[in-house]
Amino acid sequence: MITREQFEQLEALDAGNNLVLSTYLDLDPERQVRRAYRIVFEDLTKEACKRLDESQRADLTSEAARVQTWLETAHPHGKGLALFACEPLGLWQIYFFQVRMRDYLTFEPRADVAPLLELFDDWERYAVALVDKRHARLFTVFAGEIEESDAFEDFVPGKHDDGAMSQANFQRHHEAHVYRHLKRVAQHLTEMLRHRRFDRLILAGPEEPTSQLKRLLPRALAQRVAAVIPAEVAANQAEILAKTLEVERGVERAVEQGLLDELLELAGGGGRAACGVDPTLTALWLGDVQTLVVADNTAFAGSECSNCGKLEATTLDRCPACGEPMRAMENLVHRCMARALEQDGSVEVVHDEAARRLQQAGSGMGALLRYRLPAMQLASSP
Repeated sequence: MITREQFEQLEALDAGNNLVLSTYLDLDPERQVRRAYRIVFEDLTKEACKRLDESQRADLTSEAARVQTWLETAHPHGKGLALFACEPLGLWQIYFFQVRMRDYLTFEPRADVAPLLELFDDWERYAVALVDKRHARLFTVFAGEIEESDAFEDFVPGKHDDGAMSQANFQRHHEAHVYRHLKRVAQHLTEMLRHRRFDRLILAGPEEPTSQLKRLLPRALAQRVAAVIPAEVAANQAEILAKTLEVERGVERAVEQGLLDELLELAGGGGRAACGVDPTLTALWLGDVQTLVVADNTAFAGSECSNCGKLEATTLDRCPACGEPMRAMENLVHRCMARALEQDGSVEVVHDEAARRLQQAGSGMGALLRYRLPAMQLASSP
């Protein structure tokens, strides 16, 4: 699994005069049995070669041969693969995922990390605290993978006294031990957040201890609580993962619908939002995109100016703004996502109903802006 730090290093990589092979493969179990992903990679390479000149084709053929040799002998695992290679730079990085990746290949001056960006957007890192009054099990969940990071048990006396202490005093004694146990859980979660940051937190277990734990959480943790769900403390990891993914899907889709509501409202009122391909490309050129919003599966070819950075949703030889050569882009949407990150913006990929709404309203693209720009400026080049 790739870390955020590794992703940022890839995103910042500039190969200069060299080209980076970026490939993503779907490792569906049926493909792994027949090793059909090797044929898919060959087909992707052939298609990419058609878009390159003679010198670039030779470089891609060389890089692809290294990958093919590795695919012949390696035993990929998981459901998805990302591979980045550039022999002149000594770059050779391979990552496996427990979620499927779309088959895709590029050979460009920068590593194409847009599918990874979508992965980080779709799959936030969750922490799960599974507790009862004595036990605690702490998990982290990301991109379909679950890991139990901590587990402990505290002594808590039963609820009923054997006669040596009044029932009221014994009940208070019991509750004090439960309180200390749950306070310890909160402290462990705080340490988790400090050393291995997570985006959201799920509290799982019987109603009484999870409710009390929620009240004991410091603000930084309380703000991350996504759900409180019933669960048995002895539940296996597969059960915990299934419950977490169900919560995660609901949270992500609700966030996406809210984001799209905001974008369409601001764009419709002439405010700080752009809706549509051309207005969004202009906003990116002006460096005004705060959040780029893209509908899932949106892809089209285009051009990027090598001088001023202008983006066009058509293949052009010369930049309409400065007259310098334009570089053809197989997937301009991926370049837009990278451009937004370069400008310290963010990217959100929306799915399902939110994606359908954005396709209808803006051909799959829009943006929340840093500044409110005149409508004419967003509609045309300055």
